[in-house]
Amino acid sequence: MRSSYSRIGSYGFCPKKYEYRYVSQIPAPTKPELAFGVSIHESLEHNFLQKIETRKDLPIGEVAVFFRRTLDERLEAVPDEFLRGPSDPHYLRALGEHFLDRFLKERAPGLQPATRGVECSFRLPLPNDHELTGQFDLLDTDWVLHDFKTSNKPYDPRRADRTQLVIYSWACERMFGRPPKELCFDVFVKGDGADGAAGLQDPVVFPAPTAADMGRIAAQLATLLDRLVLAESRRDFPRSFEPSRCHWCEYQTLCQKEWDQEGQPRPQKVSLGSL
Repeated sequence: MRSSYSRIGSYGFCPKKYEYRYVSQIPAPTKPELAFGVSIHESLEHNFLQKIETRKDLPIGEVAVFFRRTLDERLEAVPDEFLRGPSDPHYLRALGEHFLDRFLKERAPGLQPATRGVECSFRLPLPNDHELTGQFDLLDTDWVLHDFKTSNKPYDPRRADRTQLVIYSWACERMFGRPPKELCFDVFVKGDGADGAAGLQDPVVFPAPTAADMGRIAAQLATLLDRLVLAESRRDFPRSFEPSRCHWCEYQTLCQKEWDQEGQPRPQKVSLGSL
């Protein structure tokens, strides 16, 4: 089975969401949070791709124009009822420009992307004829692997996704012949009214995992994929209801309608750890 870590994580979020997206392949309305995050990523990619050759960052105004155009294009696919409050397009444009202005002034000057080190797509072979695909954001010439994140809250290093760190390190080693020196999460904090103002969090840095970590995670991922294959063969996709998470799901309206039609069966709590 060929899969991605985000696809595996989707089942852990909610098996019903996994079914809608990956089995039934039902299109879903774009959420403004996704449009915003992707636009930030594409703007940084736009800057760093050209920096491989020029060794200079683009002018902040040029990156801001690129961001606004990209965000506006993506927001066209977002239903109007989602574009309210903190998801208002004017607010998202201003917030994104603020993020990019700070990053290009404070972080980008010290980052020189490695050749082929921007938006690196990878494939990792796993046991049992499985394959994991994915992409990491930036490898710099100091051999630090960067991942750009947008989040409502500051990123808590104590709750870091160690599996993701191992995957990125393993992918770097296969692509470039050596693992990264360390991994860095650059987090753009949008703020949710309870955790302070929006801003750029201090870099969250982790050491590169060991070869033993890579072997252990590879075996765990293969086991998870075996179980996803079984779930698909049995069409076993229960709802894992949790109000705070359902709010973020792009299939919430469809799921609620079907749940009502089915007589509101009791949801099941499912997580990757329970597989």
